[in-house]
Parts: sequence; structure tokens; C-alpha cells
Amino acid sequence: MTTIPESLKAPLTELLLSTADDKFLLGHRNADWTGLGPILEEDIAFSSIAQDEIAHAEVLYQFIHTQLGGAKPDDLAYGREPREYRCAALVELGDEFDWSRAIVRQFFCDHFDAVRLGRLAASSWPTLAVLAGRLLAEERAHVQHADTWIVRLGRGTPESHDRMQRAIDALWPDTGSLFEAVWGEGLLEPSGVYPRGDERMSVTWHRSIAERAGEAGLTVPASVPKQKQPGGRAGQHTPQFEELLAELCEVYRVEPKAAW
Repeated sequence: MTTIPESLKAPLTELLLSTADDKFLLGHRNADWTGLGPILEEDIAFSSIAQDEIAHAEVLYQFIHTQLGGAKPDDLAYGREPREYRCAALVELGDEFDWSRAIVRQFFCDHFDAVRLGRLAASSWPTLAVLAGRLLAEERAHVQHADTWIVRLGRGTPESHDRMQRAIDALWPDTGSLFEAVWGEGLLEPSGVYPRGDERMSVTWHRSIAERAGEAGLTVPASVPKQKQPGGRAGQHTPQFEELLAELCEVYRVEPKAAW
């Protein structure tokens, strides 16, 4: 496939917005930890990962603009109404500056992004596959970082183990929001633009999460919770989302047409 059919541009835009919006929100949530990391090296590393997430979002917004006819990247990032964002509930939640919650949230999201980007990197549209493959290479480094902390804290002191287990238990109900389909997602699969793997994404993700948690002496539930009603992928967001979005868009809304 050398070009994307017009009929698939809208559903692909929705899918890439969900990917970019997840990364945009997660990056900003993690950026709150700048200067507050538990040790200096991790402060630098986590801030770098936050920058990576935001940079990935920017690249995807740019791709939507140039390849799919979407709005300009700044307008996509800051200029939409809350209902037009496609991020999952998990990335919208604050962590109350609890390092265990921040790491578990990152752990869940990084493993999910690795699976999602893996599908995109196998796309029948080479332009998309190349971009996704580049992002996937960086995402794998994020996965390795999160896995290291999961094992380090899970195997650490009784206190660190208990805090990590509580964080897993607290965030697990929102993991289902990652797997909520966007509008038109099923249209992208037959053409190979967003090819299915040999098993469902949730199965692949759950296995990788369970394996790493088990290595750390931690446990996860036996299955991924199902999304029972429309959520972030359909524009239905948590109460925390609008407050965070207002903060992120404050400068843009003062002068939307400003050039930086």
C-alpha cells in the first residue's frame, strides 16, 4: 500500500489521536516529578522519559497533520474541546506524588504502548510503519526502565513491596480503559493498516505484565477488566481530565495563533 485510502483516513486519525493523546497526558503527568525523583539519576531518567512521551505525541500530531489532513500539531495538542481527546482514563489520573503509583502507571502504559506500536510498525502502509518502528525502538527502552523499577521495588523491603502491590491493586481497574476501541478501528484491520496479531492485545499485554510482576514477587488479577461503558476513547473523561487540560492549555488559550 503506497497511499492510505480516503475511507481509512478518519478511523486512522482516531487511532493515532488515541496514541498521541495517551502519550501527551502521560508525559505531562510524569513531568510533574521533575526535581522530585527519589534519587538524582532517576530524577533525570524519569524527566527524560516524560520528554520522550511528549515528543512522541508531537511527532504523531505532526503525522496526522501532514499525512492525514488533520489540524496543526499545536491545535491538536491544545486546541480541542475535552470531548475530542481520545486518551484513556489511566493516563488522566494523578499519582498524588506517590512514586509507587507513578511507576506502576508507567509500567502498565509502556507495555501497552509497546504492543500498540508493534501493530502499527507492521502496518501495510510503509509511511506509518517506519514512523511506528522508530517510536517502538524508544518505547522498548521505556519498558525496560519500568520493568527494572517494578522488580527493584517488588523485591526490595517489605514496605516497598507492599506499596507496589497496593499501587497495582488501585490502578488495575482502570487498565481496561487502555483497550477501549476507537471509532472505526475495525475498518483498519482487514487492509493491514492496523493488523491484528496472533492474539488479542489484552492477552499479550496481560502476559507480559504478569511475567514481570511475578519476577518481582507481585501479583496481578487473572484478567484485564472490561470497559463497561464509553470512556476516554469516545470522549468521556474522568473529572481529573478537564482540570489537567485547562492547566496545559492555559497559555495556548490566551493567544492561540501565536508563533513560538
